[in-house]
Amino acid sequence: MNIVELKEAIIHVLQAGLVPYITSSPGLGKSDVTKGIAKQFNWEVIDLRLTQCDSTDLLGFPVHDGIRMNYAPPRHFPLQGIDKVPDGKNGWLLFLDEFSSAPMSVQASAYRLVLDRQVGEYNLHKNVVIVCAGNKDSDNAIVNRLSTAMQSRLVHLELEIDVRAWLDWATSAGLDHRVISYVEGHPDHLHQFDPNHNDKTFSCP
Repeated sequence: MNIVELKEAIIHVLQAGLVPYITSSPGLGKSDVTKGIAKQFNWEVIDLRLTQCDSTDLLGFPVHDGIRMNYAPPRHFPLQGIDKVPDGKNGWLLFLDEFSSAPMSVQASAYRLVLDRQVGEYNLHKNVVIVCAGNKDSDNAIVNRLSTAMQSRLVHLELEIDVRAWLDWATSAGLDHRVISYVEGHPDHLHQFDPNHNDKTFSCP
């Protein structure tokens, strides 16, 4: 689906109380569309890159009361009965990016967070919605396969390049007319990504 269709689909999935999982090649706008939805619904974004996380960042840190061990929940997760919705906001959008690039141990630690909306023994705040994203496994972008347990609980949405949709966005966003004209004349230059390329970079939306 293109970027417009993706935005509509994410909103429908969230309204159904489910968790969308967005996949695409690098640079197509997964993060941008997610943050745009958060702005539309007045949600504060919690941007968590799973490649930069350890299991304790999702489960909590072990603490000991002298008799038993428990886990102290991380501060970055809004919890029911503990945290209040920020002033002027309607809640939070927890964006778990680079999901498929995270080590399997971190993905496993995310099961309870995504599937049960729990951090250790604590429940996520009811005003938290979750969006996951990752790169396609065909793009040589350091991707680990999702477990079947996680796959079956997510709503999979794949973003693809759509030059017409990008041009409509670029016009409405007020991009330089020379850039728009160039892409109109060279539509194949908008996204030139080859997973086996030897260049230092590539063009993307």
